[in-house]
Amino acid sequence: MHDTVMMMDDAVARLPLFTGLVVLWAGCAIGNGFIAHRLRHSVVLWVILSLIPIVNYFFYIFVIYATVLGILKRLNVLTERLTATAAQTT
Repeated sequence: MHDTVMMMDDAVARLPLFTGLVVLWAGCAIGNGFIAHRLRHSVVLWVILSLIPIVNYFFYIFVIYATVLGILKRLNVLTERLTATAAQTT
């Protein structure tokens, strides 16, 4: 009986930590959904992958690289437009 009570006390003590992690994961999932929309990827898939424990840590690394590549792609498009505009004006 004493062991069961000790296990319950341990579980209750860890509840705030678990709740904090769930709130953090939910916030990151929502943010990743916005990023997926801007990068024209599947929003639902990105949110689901952001919520799966352990998978989400590796997925966050992917999100960082995908965001950087998306920014570089947009910068390249802007550079091409500016170069084409400069070539037409001269």
